[in-house]
Amino acid sequence: MRNDHASPHSHLSRRQILKAGGLTLGALAVGRRAAAQTPKPGGTLISAQATEATGLDPQLVPALSRSRRSPMMYSQLVRFDENMTPNPELAESWETSKDGLTWTFKLRQGVKFHDGQELTSADVKFTFDRLFEKSPGKSDFIAVDKVEPAGKYAVKFTTKEPFAGLLAALGGFWGFIISEAGIKQHGDLNKAALGTGPFMFVDWKVEQQLVLKKNPNYFKKGLPYVDELVIRTIPDESNIVAALRTGQIHHAFIEDNKNYSLLKDEKTLTGYRSSRLGYDYLNITATRGPLKDVRVRQAISWAVDRSQVLRVAAAGFGRLTAPATAPMKQWQLPEEAWMKYYKPDVEKAKKLMAEAGQSAGFTVKCMVIPTFPTMVAGAPVIAAHLKRIGITMEIEQVEYAIWIKRWLAKDFDMTMNTTPGYADPDTAFFRALHSTKGQNWNSWSVPDLDGLLEEGRRTMDQKKRKEIYDRVQIQILENVPHLWLFSADNIDFTQASVKGYKQHSTTLLYGFDGAWLDKA
Repeated sequence: MRNDHASPHSHLSRRQILKAGGLTLGALAVGRRAAAQTPKPGGTLISAQATEATGLDPQLVPALSRSRRSPMMYSQLVRFDENMTPNPELAESWETSKDGLTWTFKLRQGVKFHDGQELTSADVKFTFDRLFEKSPGKSDFIAVDKVEPAGKYAVKFTTKEPFAGLLAALGGFWGFIISEAGIKQHGDLNKAALGTGPFMFVDWKVEQQLVLKKNPNYFKKGLPYVDELVIRTIPDESNIVAALRTGQIHHAFIEDNKNYSLLKDEKTLTGYRSSRLGYDYLNITATRGPLKDVRVRQAISWAVDRSQVLRVAAAGFGRLTAPATAPMKQWQLPEEAWMKYYKPDVEKAKKLMAEAGQSAGFTVKCMVIPTFPTMVAGAPVIAAHLKRIGITMEIEQVEYAIWIKRWLAKDFDMTMNTTPGYADPDTAFFRALHSTKGQNWNSWSVPDLDGLLEEGRRTMDQKKRKEIYDRVQIQILENVPHLWLFSADNIDFTQASVKGYKQHSTTLLYGFDGAWLDKA
């Protein structure tokens, strides 16, 4: 399903590569010829991003910037491809018991951690025992009763009830396998790394650069191609644009989508644009003051013109989306079922405010992270829309690390927010929205929705699950835990000399393991 209302560019498919300003048959031919070239090993690939990670521990840091970096150093049991299909990664195969309560994963043999120790089932058990004890992501796995070895190279997950979302959780942002030796050595992995991924940790100077080197024992033979990978943090993205133009960096993940227009005609660059699994949203704490009243939250939803927020915040490069975003094709609601909730109706919003006893309006604060351009640009637009119904939204810029602490503590009225997205509706909705068993991002409670989320989690039949999650999405749109705003396009640029780079719809940086430099 495609929504052409949001962007004049939304006809572009997720796998198309845009070169020199537009999609042409010539550009596609170049792409095919590049794919046929023999990769050249060696060299240092330099990438840049505007946002620094607040820590590197793949189990403790609930930050998008951390999630993006984790695949460079760590691997999961399964990995989702660009079509959101789970593929074997550290697990070469898996099977499920007839009652759906036991999943047995057969591990690849001979996989080495970066310190040379072999990966075994004991490491997988250690990973999930630590995750269950300490991680903000543990609610993705709340249906798991225990994880235990089934021999040296097999591991068994026993669930409390059938758990349809297990593969998505394992291939998600909290499923990276760590080493017990790494924890013993470093205490945590916030400023170190010891995984099985394509690159090994060398050095990290916070707010400057992360230096990684090729893992010579990576289990995917022949990969990665480059000897060294450097991730630079350059907070002002205009400087990243300049560095791409002058060839000082090889790759950049673009956070401010308007920069696509500045770079798309550069002959020395290759641009990549695709649909994102994640989305930008307005996070609302539903236990604070007038926000407790669903009618107020509904009024906020009817007051906001999401199309205008998209045009301003992401330069129109993206789309409006149902709670199940575009790459989740099999789970999306028909457009006519969700688009009606996104057509602004100020009079309806004012009426709801009056019914809630809030005709006089009120003031709320909204956090934004300065290094996230779509947040910074989108918040004033939303504030202007809310002003029309008497709500004064004061914008509060909060440094990323402080924002994380406040967000985890639910210490805010509202905040602009973004997510990399989830491959399955269970991981997309359960942790975020279940009032007692999830992380409950919005401090809200809708018992009927809790029941649907639990039913969807234990239902293994695809058709029945689709019916459940259709109802879940309608409940979400009607009860407004937070405002789905838009899904910005995933945009990267590389020097033309960079070959083999692939985007991932989560925006996680899986694509460096196959990237190489054509130095000729």
